[in-house]
Amino acid sequence: MIKKIGQKLKTLRLKHCISQKVIANELGISIALYSKIETGLSDISFNKTQQIADFYGIYLIDVLRIGENEIQYPDYKQLLEDMSVKFGEQQKKMILLHEIIRGIQKNIA
Repeated sequence: MIKKIGQKLKTLRLKHCISQKVIANELGISIALYSKIETGLSDISFNKTQQIADFYGIYLIDVLRIGENEIQYPDYKQLLEDMSVKFGEQQKKMILLHEIIRGIQKNIA
């Protein structure tokens, strides 16, 4: 288990072309210790793994899935923002339509 996480962290680091020194500094640990984590000789805490995920701007679960048949989750934050804009525009149109109908009804009455 330890070795698998270390391999995943190494894959992630190499994918982003970042040195062990940069990650070690980010975690507040020595380069030697980080190297041991990547090689599976030392374990990494949950908090440090979360720090790594935050550093790369990804979810912790995605760190743990690296190299596996990864399930691609949609970017829910972006989807919500898109829906907010879409429905906001529709709401504006509905309000305008309602005001037009009310204006017509006043003119008829």
